[in-house]
Amino acid sequence: MKINSIFGLFVVCFGLIPFGVSAQLLDSASLPQLRFYNTIEEALANPNDVYRLDLQKQRLSEIPAEVFQFKNLQELNLSRNKITKIPDELGNLQYLQIIDLSENRIDSIPPSFGKLVNLRRLNLSGNKIKTFVPEIGNFIELRMLDISNNDLHTISPTIGNLVHVRNLILNRNRIDSLPAEIGKMKALYYLDLWGNNVSQFPDEISKLKYSLKYIDMRVIALKSDYQDAIQQLLPNTEIYFSTGCNCN
Repeated sequence: MKINSIFGLFVVCFGLIPFGVSAQLLDSASLPQLRFYNTIEEALANPNDVYRLDLQKQRLSEIPAEVFQFKNLQELNLSRNKITKIPDELGNLQYLQIIDLSENRIDSIPPSFGKLVNLRRLNLSGNKIKTFVPEIGNFIELRMLDISNNDLHTISPTIGNLVHVRNLILNRNRIDSLPAEIGKMKALYYLDLWGNNVSQFPDEISKLKYSLKYIDMRVIALKSDYQDAIQQLLPNTEIYFSTGCNCN
């Protein structure tokens, strides 16, 4: 018994299991405590220790292939670059929890992106994305989704799968309606729609009348009676409207 106990302690303390190899996701308290790697070069020196990688504002036109070597990567910031495409290989980084691809030149989301089922925060704002692909509905652990300032016209019904999302940010698109499935987003707290073309809500959104606390619908031309109808669906929600118009 003593020999087994000593051997077990040796394995834990001296690393017969390689240091830096992750067998689980880090929680939201532990992940921010780890260092951010800020260049590919320094990350490649310790690839198994790379949990957080920040490559923002580096004038990248594509995601460097070296990124896909960091199998323990859980937070990736590629914002404010010139990236035009999300490669399929990104979907193989199974531990990713946080991705920031905002302020790039991306115009589509590949189906392979839907393999990132552990995502908790996703920022795709400030791109040129035209389609809300159904695969986004795979992100069942997601808490925050920002696809603002793109070129979306519709929202996939699979958004109803995102039952943990608290903040849904869709401003400055061309969205004219919301799917009935939004009523399944039972954790939704804040919905940002300003600058879209939404004129009415599905009746199912009334299922969120106790959880949904704030909606931003400014810069949307709505008659006052339309505004009243929306407010009646969500009597406990604080909704920000622009001044009602006499428009059609």
